Amino acid sequence: MALLFECEVRYKIENIKKFERSIKELGAKLLYPYRFTDYYYGPKDKNWDLVKKNLRIREWQKPKNPTTIYFVRNEVVSIGRIRFKRAFYPQGKVPLFSGELKMCESLLEGLGFKKLFIVKKEKATFWALPQGFKTVLEYIKGIGWWGELEFNGKNPATAKKEIERALKILGIKKENVSYKTISAIFFENIKK
Repeated sequence: MALLFECEVRYKIENIKKFERSIKELGAKLLYPYRFTDYYYGPKDKNWDLVKKNLRIREWQKPKNPTTIYFVRNEVVSIGRIRFKRAFYPQGKVPLFSGELKMCESLLEGLGFKKLFIVKKEKATFWALPQGFKTVLEYIKGIGWWGELEFNGKNPATAKKEIERALKILGIKKENVSYKTISAIFFENIKK
């Protein structure tokens, strides 16, 4: 979704059919379906906090986009009772290189990084709601259905209000909301 200093939360979707029905009743319009695989990397000699740093290769299956290495650095913002992650760089994901998957893997390995795990987003859709925001719904192999809300983070207090408003409109329970990156959520679940 890539917004200026993107501020986002993730939310667990307990029943995808019911949730899709409810957003359609709100007037949501499907913008497009998509599918991709992210290959996450980290330093060979230490661990990264996956909430704060991500290095990945994104290989698109649908739509066709270039396979790209991205670096993301985040900070966790707490305002009141809500926590969300905010991109450190204005463009969010910083593209470092685009090319064939094997070349991307070789480049990262040559720089001293190792592959940590793979996240497959197999059934994913991007929706626009008439209430003035967008969301994605993604089936992630191994952890199920998740949604994402992302807002312009130039002003974190404004982003907080927009996140809270969108969560209320969507009827998302607070216990289903996470400030963590999907890589951190995935990694926590595969370690169990």
